[in-house]
Amino acid sequence: MKRTNNPECQILKDGRVYIEHGPVSMVVMASKSAKVLTGLCLNSFEIVKQALAEIAGGLGELTRYPDQINMRNLEGLPLRMVKAVKQVEEPTLTPMATVAGVISDTVADWLKEQGADKVIVNNGGDIALRLEEGQTVRMGIQSNVNGTSMETIVWINAKDHIGGVCTSGLGGRSFTRGIANAVTIFSDRCILADACATHIANSSYVESPNVHTALAGNLRTDSDIADLSVVTKVVKLNKREIEQGLGQIQQASVRQIKKGNLKYVFADICGTKFQWPASIPIIAAGNNNHSQEIKE
Repeated sequence: MKRTNNPECQILKDGRVYIEHGPVSMVVMASKSAKVLTGLCLNSFEIVKQALAEIAGGLGELTRYPDQINMRNLEGLPLRMVKAVKQVEEPTLTPMATVAGVISDTVADWLKEQGADKVIVNNGGDIALRLEEGQTVRMGIQSNVNGTSMETIVWINAKDHIGGVCTSGLGGRSFTRGIANAVTIFSDRCILADACATHIANSSYVESPNVHTALAGNLRTDSDIADLSVVTKVVKLNKREIEQGLGQIQQASVRQIKKGNLKYVFADICGTKFQWPASIPIIAAGNNNHSQEIKE
């Protein structure tokens, strides 16, 4: 890494920029005609700051459940966050389920507006993509949010119309109400992928003596879902419990696909994998030396 005048920004060896500011830990890449625009990536720090400040101004409403929110008090990014969770139609999903995704989208949109033809904004695993014609990305998908192995590789190009890839699951940065190790969602926008990943991971919960839970508020007093139970540990599940959890993921996924909120789903519960639809055209075969590799 190369340090800059801003201690919250560092330049990586390949010209990407790492930004760490408040709750944001983000790697930003933008290029035009295969040339990495490092200076532009550094300038995106100001967009991150502005986005966080805008969201902070709406926290009073953003930490409420959808049916409790007064949308007349909101505009800009907070309003987008509320509209996204309302689009998912899950009553226990607060707009804070989209916070990482909406920041990734905001930075990616700005970089594209500045002329970049390929943009990858990775905000702690919530990834916004902006690809112009001819641009391609190679991405590895983790079957465990705390893992390092990439057992599934996908290729994404502009024709796929994928603008966001997000993962949620047990052991991630945020609480989960389900038992899935990971649920990865591909969508048009990162904000929607973020909301759907949280919701679908939550939907995997099964009752079992081997699934340990606690009130979110007892684990973190400032949690936006303080009155709800979250999963803290999964010891070992039997085949029936795993199949039940995966079945619930499938049901929730199909519902969101029908709503137009997502395109593809990858999930894992205790090493048993699931993808929906069963045949996904972006699953990789072969190599492409012109693609950017991302570890999701």
